[in-house]
Amino acid sequence: MQQAIGERDRRSSSEGNEERAITLPDMVRKSLLSQSCDSQEIVNQFKESLKSNQASLEKPDDETKKWIRCLAREAKVSGRFDLVKSLRSISPAGTTGPLLPENLDVREILFKEGRQLTMELSGGDDWKLVAEELGLKPFEIRFLDKRFLNPAEGALSYVAHKRILKVGDLYDVLAACDLPLIADDL
Repeated sequence: MQQAIGERDRRSSSEGNEERAITLPDMVRKSLLSQSCDSQEIVNQFKESLKSNQASLEKPDDETKKWIRCLAREAKVSGRFDLVKSLRSISPAGTTGPLLPENLDVREILFKEGRQLTMELSGGDDWKLVAEELGLKPFEIRFLDKRFLNPAEGALSYVAHKRILKVGDLYDVLAACDLPLIADDL
């Protein structure tokens, strides 16, 4: 079991590195840096740069999702939150990545945002899916369920103290657990 978790962590890490290795076409990058280009113009250039069979931002395949995430990441770094908002309005939830810095440790999420996240998860059994995806064992999940008023907070804290847990990783876990709307709150 422990080996499977380690393998998933390595796979997740290599997928994240692969995703970060993608670079935007020069035309899109230049438009992104230009304050005179509006977000719709950049989105159109981005669509043109994708292969024709990937051009759907509304129903993207896995490869297109990586490109969308890359563009959203570059937009955040460039301070183009208008573009991130535009991408979020046309792409499915759980595609663009978090609004918070992806490399931010989850323990550094502001209290208000962290409380909202964990309350949304603890309202039902969704937190258990997330805890399992994060590698908690069934007995650990049962323990947290019986002893914490906000078990999602306990689970995230427990995992974050065992290993580094970044906001980008949590975003991916939430999306993988079919909780993309909660992921987009990050």
